[in-house]
Amino acid sequence: MEHVEVDRLSSLPDELIHKILSFINIKDAISISVLSSRWRFIWTSMPYLNFENIILNHGRQFSKFISEVLSHRNNQIQLSSVKLVLGRTLIDDESVARILNCAFSHNIKHLTVTRSPGEFIGYYLFYRSSFIATPKWDLPALTTLDLHHVKLSNDNDGSGFFSKCTNLKNLSLIACTLMKGTKVLNICLPRLSKLTLKYIRANIELIAPQLKNLTIRWCVGKHLISTPGLTSLVIQSYQRWQLSYSTQPGLGLGFPCLEKVDLFVHYPSDADVHKIVSLLQHLPNVKLLTLNLDLLESLSSSVELIPHQVCVFDNAKILKFTTKTPVKVYLEVTNSTDIKNNDDSLPNAIFPMISHEEIRAMWDMASAQVLVKQLRVLLKECRANTNSDTNNAHMHEHGKSQVGKHCAWALQLNLREMMPLIQHTEIVAALETCLMMPWIRQKYIQRSETPPIIAWLEEMCAVFERIERLITQLSASKRVVLQPVFLSLCEDATILTNNMLGWIRTVN
Repeated sequence: MEHVEVDRLSSLPDELIHKILSFINIKDAISISVLSSRWRFIWTSMPYLNFENIILNHGRQFSKFISEVLSHRNNQIQLSSVKLVLGRTLIDDESVARILNCAFSHNIKHLTVTRSPGEFIGYYLFYRSSFIATPKWDLPALTTLDLHHVKLSNDNDGSGFFSKCTNLKNLSLIACTLMKGTKVLNICLPRLSKLTLKYIRANIELIAPQLKNLTIRWCVGKHLISTPGLTSLVIQSYQRWQLSYSTQPGLGLGFPCLEKVDLFVHYPSDADVHKIVSLLQHLPNVKLLTLNLDLLESLSSSVELIPHQVCVFDNAKILKFTTKTPVKVYLEVTNSTDIKNNDDSLPNAIFPMISHEEIRAMWDMASAQVLVKQLRVLLKECRANTNSDTNNAHMHEHGKSQVGKHCAWALQLNLREMMPLIQHTEIVAALETCLMMPWIRQKYIQRSETPPIIAWLEEMCAVFERIERLITQLSASKRVVLQPVFLSLCEDATILTNNMLGWIRTVN
């Protein structure tokens, strides 16, 4: 029976082919049209135009390419999404205007514009494109807008940015700047559901009654928000706390619907703690609270900074935490109540159920994570400097030891066994070829007369011992969260030290 080849690509429906091609830029979409005779012109009916990452020799070629794309596209087909990257090859305003006019004429739903930097001139980053987003954009069908490194202009009529995009639901502004003379980023969008702000250096006034998800990362300036329907809030900042919320009755008070909160404040000041406590007072329905460990420690220890009326998360418990820097702690809040501390018997603390020992143990486990990472790097360098296949096989054998539930004890034995061995002349000479050694020497050289590598191992030994001691002081319910993380760190460190001992024996 004769085998007949079937062109499966040609049998795919247009909608599926369009969806496949939407993941690549328009130039590549045109190029791969040769895969099938039916695909040859299918790009002309795509509802997506993606001008990202298109490499051409110069701007003139790009301008010509845009003309070809727009002239051959079937304008009877609705255009729903446009993505633009400005500043590499797409630099002339005329080409940008042509693309946007085409997009606007079709009442697009999704628009992404990224203004890529050209080069540094002195201390300033120069952008080749002069593209500016203006409030004159009248896009009633637009639901998603993403702007990166774009200048924002305002008519100063009080209507706010993007006010004519009346159906906008998702807005993302990353590293955008305001035109000279504009002091406030005013966003007033009645149907906005999700807002992401990153690297914005401006005061922000936000009124969005239907906003559900708000993310503010690394922004500088005062943030006044009125979002009574907010359910998820993420704030990350290395600057002092700048968030405030509306107290006007007509704009909605506080955050009555907020259920999920993620706060990161690096080295919070006393003033930050005061303001964050004020925020916590207005979270009656929060269920999941995520804090960086710096902030949790400040809130737990600054009893004298807490006002008389506080929001006490009396049943808050730690669900999990990350040991990688920055350490994040996930708290489950099962019951939060507003308490007026007129009764001296009531706990004057935000998180009365979280102990100092828990916080100290989490800090130490973060330190242990760093030490384990350093040990892994050092072992990798030692292996790279050991050319013998026999030696490498011997090292792997030592890494297969059973660590099990006694891994903390096995780790201490390994570390104490390594300390005298690692001082042998041959080992010292071999370690000197490792890039980790200058860093270890610089950090530990002034601590004592102990050799830096020994001081490093002693710190590792002390940190793991201290964690184990702290965990044993906790109740069984609190050990449930911390102990598995500790045992996992011990297991990793034990396997690594087994391998280090194997390497030491091959060198001796």
